[in-house]
Amino acid sequence: MHKRYGSDGLVCFSVRVSFRDFEDAAGKAAALKFLQGAGATFPNFLLQEKDDFWQERFKINGPPAVFVFDRQGKRAGKFDESDPDKPLTYKEIEDLVKELLREKP
Repeated sequence: MHKRYGSDGLVCFSVRVSFRDFEDAAGKAAALKFLQGAGATFPNFLLQEKDDFWQERFKINGPPAVFVFDRQGKRAGKFDESDPDKPLTYKEIEDLVKELLREKP
């Protein structure tokens, strides 16, 4: 989506959470390889906090999770795997992104 809608004002970044108290070098290398393979040219961050911190802060059980914010910085959507009857779909995320990008800056 970053490549497709970046010129329209979409800003993306990713956050990798650690499932252990400390991320090892192999885990960092695997994450970097994945991002490079996906062509991720946007900022990517590694959150090195304990699981209970980010799970409580973001109100998620674990990845994947996608948060979408409008042009004013207000959260417009949260997509995760917390509801087994409603799986995360990128089409639903993209539909919201396209709707928000139609708003005037």
